[in-house]
Amino acid sequence: MHEMNPESRMWFYGLEAPMSESQANELSILMNEFVSEWKAHGSELAAAFRLISKQFLIISVDESQQVATGCSIDKSVHLLQEFGKKHHLDFFNRLLVHVVKDHSIHTYSISQLKEAISKGEVHAMSNILYSTATSLKESGTGVIALKESWASKYL
Repeated sequence: MHEMNPESRMWFYGLEAPMSESQANELSILMNEFVSEWKAHGSELAAAFRLISKQFLIISVDESQQVATGCSIDKSVHLLQEFGKKHHLDFFNRLLVHVVKDHSIHTYSISQLKEAISKGEVHAMSNILYSTATSLKESGTGVIALKESWASKYL
């Protein structure tokens, strides 16, 4: 993924907790096969994925070569829905906030985030994973300050 065009479109999927080793291995095999065969209107997509800490999946497509269409994107969504259903995992909970602290990532639901903020454990300058970035370039280092994110309304 590091060699991809910085303008490549990306999708971020975060889980509430890390997968087991066997689940992560199974997903990696599945994603390797998927991105190598992923097509839009019969044309191959220049795609890659990265699985981080068995909890975060990033999928990217270099749309300067071939645009990912609605149908092709739906295929990736269905793949993750099926895998999630099989393993009781939710890749689509967009209300999770992944805070980087003490050299690790702590995942919070909204209620947990509010509590952590009230206790001073999380603050405006806390780094969170940039889960709403739409391109590799936009994602930058992969983190942004909480105050710059969609979750800033909870400060």
